[in-house]
Amino acid sequence: MSSLAQENNAINLSQGFPEFNPPMALLEKVKEALEGGKNQYAPMPGILSLREVLSLRMSQWRGFQANPNTEITIVPGATAGLFVCIQALIHPGDEVILFDPSYDSYAPSVILAGGRPIRIALNPTDFSMPWDRIEEQINSNTKLILINTPHNPTGRIFTLEDWNQLANLLSNSDAVVLSDEVYEHMVFEPCKHISVLEIPGLSDRCIAISSFGKTFHATGWKLGYICAPETITTEIRKLYQFIAFSANTPLQWAAAEFMCEYPDYESSVRTLLQEKRDIFANAMRNSRFTLLPCQGAYFQIVEYSRISALNDMDFAKEITLKHKVAGIPVSAFYQSSPPSQNLLRFCFAKHADTLLKSAEILCRL
Repeated sequence: MSSLAQENNAINLSQGFPEFNPPMALLEKVKEALEGGKNQYAPMPGILSLREVLSLRMSQWRGFQANPNTEITIVPGATAGLFVCIQALIHPGDEVILFDPSYDSYAPSVILAGGRPIRIALNPTDFSMPWDRIEEQINSNTKLILINTPHNPTGRIFTLEDWNQLANLLSNSDAVVLSDEVYEHMVFEPCKHISVLEIPGLSDRCIAISSFGKTFHATGWKLGYICAPETITTEIRKLYQFIAFSANTPLQWAAAEFMCEYPDYESSVRTLLQEKRDIFANAMRNSRFTLLPCQGAYFQIVEYSRISALNDMDFAKEITLKHKVAGIPVSAFYQSSPPSQNLLRFCFAKHADTLLKSAEILCRL
């Protein structure tokens, strides 16, 4: 859809990337690192000072202390982190439970490891967890359950009740929980992000994936990190050293120094993206689209059945070609999407004038 938007000079609200730059102070730190000779291999687990500041941050955000030496690993992007974790833990014949709609890299990573993706659709009315169906699918072959919170594309967050329910279901299982938490600092009031690392029944057999690219508004930097108990981290690092060995060195130094100097930066991310969400939602009030609740991340799901009977792929193409606004058909995130679903995803991590111009066009449909 991004290519189609570019070819047709359409406003691109499809692919999930910000339209604005990282903080200037962070860019200055990158320049200093580049010019200061921080350009050679970093240690395989990542620059220690960055892992140390992350450990401190986690104690502030989540109330627990991750060991920077044995439980935090810096990786070249969250997607690479997900791939490494899945390759390290999944073997031929293992089953991995995924929840549709889901990020498109999950299932291929499982298949490449020789595993079998078990795709379960979230409840279509509100994207809540279908606990009965999940319980039916958990068996001795279930090695991993992959959660995404805040969720792409729905914007839903995993609540404490959700986590406790999952912990209860897994009480007689050895399955590991892999939680994709790349939008962890984009959770909107009154909601709160709860990491899998905070859940007593799961904390000894879980992995959390985070993204500097999302938090710093710099998706092209491809910098993320993995947090997991030492026993799991040991297995992940065995594989990681042969996939990338280490992540971008100057960006790691810059991130560490920036986070030390700006201890409250992450709260500004929440404020900024909540403002963007509200700008777009308010501008769309007079449209014939129905906006679904958005608790986190930077995507707005809209329902369009009052406008068109086209399926979501055809409708997404039509509004890109004819009306010059590009979105993503939500069916792209499913193995088999519900037949009555008429949903598009728009990214609102854009300048206010972009959001207002897009909404003005969409309100005319």
